[in-house]
Amino acid sequence: MKKKRITLFDKLVFGVAILLAIGMFMGIRAGVSDPREHMIIAFFGLAYPFFLFANILVLIYWALRAKWVVVILTVVLIGYGGHSLIATFGFFGKKGALQKEDVKLIRMMTYNVHNFTPYGEKISLLTKEKMLDLVATQMPDVICFQEFYTRKKGPFDIIDSLKTLLNIKYYYFEPTMTSEKESIGMAIFSRYPIKNIGKIEFPNVRGNESIFADIQVNNKLVRVYNVHLQSISFGKEDYTYLDQVTKDMDPQVTSSKRILRMLKGAFKKRSEQVDLMKAHMKTCETPYIIAGDFNDTPASYVVRKMTDSLNNAFIKKGQGFGKTYNGKFPNFQIDYIATTKDIEVVNYQIIEARLSDHFPVRSDLRLKE
Repeated sequence: MKKKRITLFDKLVFGVAILLAIGMFMGIRAGVSDPREHMIIAFFGLAYPFFLFANILVLIYWALRAKWVVVILTVVLIGYGGHSLIATFGFFGKKGALQKEDVKLIRMMTYNVHNFTPYGEKISLLTKEKMLDLVATQMPDVICFQEFYTRKKGPFDIIDSLKTLLNIKYYYFEPTMTSEKESIGMAIFSRYPIKNIGKIEFPNVRGNESIFADIQVNNKLVRVYNVHLQSISFGKEDYTYLDQVTKDMDPQVTSSKRILRMLKGAFKKRSEQVDLMKAHMKTCETPYIIAGDFNDTPASYVVRKMTDSLNNAFIKKGQGFGKTYNGKFPNFQIDYIATTKDIEVVNYQIIEARLSDHFPVRSDLRLKE
């Protein structure tokens, strides 16, 4: 059989393939490279899904060209980033039925409700009702809310609404911003009795923190951490600019620098916040679940470090490309559920309800004897 000769186009593709391979390698390294020391690598972690997809296309091209050496090298590179790959794309998925398969399971849910409004829109009674109905339909035993909004009375007394709707009497709400009429913060609602509560403050930020509640499941205590790591804090003008770049491919230096500066600041703050979380988690003497909005992607240092030695529910039972963000950027998986090894992940599901700028995430968990 006559070998296919190397064409000029092959050489061009090979040059591009080298750049893509370097990009994916750097994206893989992002998971073990602290942004406080290796900031550039953090940006490659953000772009890892794009590099992965591009390298798979290159792999297919070289396979069709029968250049097996390059194919093998590309496969080895993808395999080298095995953790980043399975954290980004779920291969072992199992979605749970609406009804739990076993009453002994703990149905865990996390939801960044964005003050019970779609992003960039005003408070809407209809949207609030749809979100509450969605939560009720999922029948969680424990739910962690980020950007939780409530008023002291009226139709937006959401604490009272949830207690009635879910038939739940145990909750812990920690406001990060409050006034005479309304509050915004973090909340944990539980069907199980709450025996202890606390919070982990993140210094020099507003609106981001972690709270925890020790719940009694039968005769065993389980700690639930609800975490909201540093947001990028893009404003409306930033999203408008990103839309413009996407459509017109016409970047502006000033706006680009502003966005890069905001991303860098968020990378650093999240790294500091994860240090605080890991230190606190080390002191926990019970099984624990951590859930919430990490504001970073599966290949990132923050997610890798936070879930190190834990069961990442998406890795265990997720399916496909686990997108949980419903906004414009980053349109990736940024909401997570993870557990200690003495808790089994039975199933995992992202509920694609376009209400908040996040999709709610749900997982059924089993306490091991």
